[in-house]
Amino acid sequence: MKTPPKKLRILSLEDSPFDAELILNTLQECEIVMAWTRVDNRVDYENTIHNFQPDLILADYKLPSFNGAQALEITKNLCPDVPFIVISGCVGEETAVELLKNGATDFILKDRLGRLVPAVHRAIMEVESRNACRQAERDLHELNGQLEHRVVERSNELRAKNAIMEEDLEMARELQMAFLPSHFPTIPQGVPEAESALKFSSFFHPTSLVSGDFYNIVRISDSSVGIFICDVMGHGVRAALVTAIMRALEAQLGDVAGDPGTLLTQMNHQLRGIFRQLETTVFATACYVIVDVATGRLTYANAGHPDPLLVRKATGKIEMIGIGQKHGPALGLIKNISYDSYDLKLNEGDRVLLFTDGLFEVENAQEESFGRSRLRNVIRQSASLPLTKLIQNVSSEIENFAKDKAFTDDVCLVGMEISRLEPNITPITHHRLLISGEPLYRRGRVTCE
Repeated sequence: MKTPPKKLRILSLEDSPFDAELILNTLQECEIVMAWTRVDNRVDYENTIHNFQPDLILADYKLPSFNGAQALEITKNLCPDVPFIVISGCVGEETAVELLKNGATDFILKDRLGRLVPAVHRAIMEVESRNACRQAERDLHELNGQLEHRVVERSNELRAKNAIMEEDLEMARELQMAFLPSHFPTIPQGVPEAESALKFSSFFHPTSLVSGDFYNIVRISDSSVGIFICDVMGHGVRAALVTAIMRALEAQLGDVAGDPGTLLTQMNHQLRGIFRQLETTVFATACYVIVDVATGRLTYANAGHPDPLLVRKATGKIEMIGIGQKHGPALGLIKNISYDSYDLKLNEGDRVLLFTDGLFEVENAQEESFGRSRLRNVIRQSASLPLTKLIQNVSSEIENFAKDKAFTDDVCLVGMEISRLEPNITPITHHRLLISGEPLYRRGRVTCE
């Protein structure tokens, strides 16, 4: 069932009943559904606009005490959106143009009423189109308001979630920093660090709150200390989680801590079992070094990690530890890999520097890498300084090189100095165990060549 068409409320301003009847008949012949009312003076015109609320006004130009121009001004003040069509028989072209300029919708001569119905249809369509546009604007404004409200709500939710994430990341950072050594072992055990046969210093700079680099320094026996350093691929939370796994495995494999090759071999086996369950490739480079001051021996194994540097005090030469030796691949990539241990002799005053590749891959504003040669030059220039000062100089040079450019990779640098050898200490191993994060020791036998 069709909805009956809405009646068009038409207000006629006409002093001639005959002309009004003629106009009304013209509209009725075209089957325009309407409610019609006629006035012929200003007072009735204003009152009818208020009471009748017309949809269309048809106005004669000349009336005894009123005219179309005045009616147009009243219409613009009282109902500016209502179409105003002037119907007159004695108005000149200039007057008609002036009326149209002032806001009249159309102008029709009384002897050409055939134009009336098309003019009425056109005027009503313009009103409907204008009203539709205004309604669309109102709807759009309302939708924009709702969207802004949703955006504000969503932004607040995201800020709250981000705040929680930031708190979690800060907690993760604190936990990861707690994994790093807060103090270093001394040889002999219990002496002040200043009197230790082995001295240590480090520089650690994560690119974000958490890092994919990790190092640890642990006592292996009464005369030896092990340094473990690793670099997990990538950055951020994923890499940091893997460093936590590495830390746990290092503790779990404490029984083989006296043999670097065996430790890396078993760690690779464990990591391979974990990483193969992931859909993405994950690996970590690592290097494990043991220094024994009783034998003056450095034993090491390398899993795809940058070669440590050995600074000889006697000659001032800087040697790459492991140059020419076979390195194993990064941990977690290939199963059934065996890592070999190698050793070399150390002398009093020698220094060992272990680091991740972020140390020499730092870039400046020109995207130029710091490089290994610059690193060796800085170390050579600072070789006569105390170990802590040497580490500080290296870190300062790198930061000055990068200047305002942020580091693109985590940076870790660990330095060790053999202050003196202790040949009188019996080289008996205390294989390391970890229970609830506290180091304990289990006495065992070590083979010394």
